[in-house]
Amino acid sequence: MTESGTGDSGQDPVEVNVGFDGKEGKEVTIEASLSVVREFESLDVVTVHIPQEKWTELNDHPKIRYIEENGQTGALDG
Repeated sequence: MTESGTGDSGQDPVEVNVGFDGKEGKEVTIEASLSVVREFESLDVVTVHIPQEKWTELNDHPKIRYIEENGQTGALDG
């Protein structure tokens, strides 16, 4: 366990959407990822699995516009 007591080592993967600028931003994102979930052809966004420790590193890169945790959507029970 880490010092925080949560058991989160920073290595645990998280699924995120990353908005990027240009080819360099996309390459940096893919290099930092554990796996690519999907690439959007009409948007400069990729969904990837990254270790949590990479979040800040990516977010600080000048070619990365944003990083957000990918949410799950589904039909509402009615």
